Amino acid sequence: MLFAGSVNGQISYLQYRHVPADQDEKFVERETKHWSKVAESAIKKGQMKSWSLWRKIGVTNADEQTPNYIIVNTFESLESMDQNKVWNDNIDALGDVKPEDVETSSFTTVTFDYYVQYEDNIPGEYKYALVNYAKPTDLMAFIQENKSLWKPVHQARIDNIMNTMTYWGMSSVIYPTGNQDRFSVFTVDGFNKLNDAFDYLRFTETSDSSPNAAAMNELEGKTKMDELTPNGFERRIIYERVLTVK
Repeated sequence: MLFAGSVNGQISYLQYRHVPADQDEKFVERETKHWSKVAESAIKKGQMKSWSLWRKIGVTNADEQTPNYIIVNTFESLESMDQNKVWNDNIDALGDVKPEDVETSSFTTVTFDYYVQYEDNIPGEYKYALVNYAKPTDLMAFIQENKSLWKPVHQARIDNIMNTMTYWGMSSVIYPTGNQDRFSVFTVDGFNKLNDAFDYLRFTETSDSSPNAAAMNELEGKTKMDELTPNGFERRIIYERVLTVK
């Protein structure tokens, strides 16, 4: 994501899961201890680029249709993506463990899933991903402006040792799409500490002489984000990296 610092053109399958609180420990153990091995085997064979598990910070809704985990499977390209092959060819990586003994589908709910394409990123290590979900009126214009105007601003933030942001990325949705869908694109701001992500989100009266204010002033008269996303981001959620295999 997206969450893995991938390069442009790579494809990810995002599976959003709701895990009941009393099943949390079992879910994480099975995914990280067993199913990550299957993913690792597929990655070694070149069938997949990376696999990662992310936990949502906080509870926005306890309903079982509200996800609190995301599993991200990343592939080199759309042409190379074959999820059935990945899991069927590498199930032996579980070793002596039977798949039915470590399954996680019976006690969790897949709330929805997405296929996304990486559009751009500024590489960096990060533990927390602030995901900014958007549904712009013009997707192409949103992507182009983020590449040409906002990426340099984020690059300056990441390069400035006084700031805590360590990564930035952007992905567009391949499927599902449509007027009724949740989002069509998202950006990711990466941080290594949760408090840094919170600090980035909170309201502050920034000094006009600060590096961040100077960078924002550069965009005055150039950005069209008020037109492209008149209601702002649809949702901004922080996810914590549980495990990444690549």
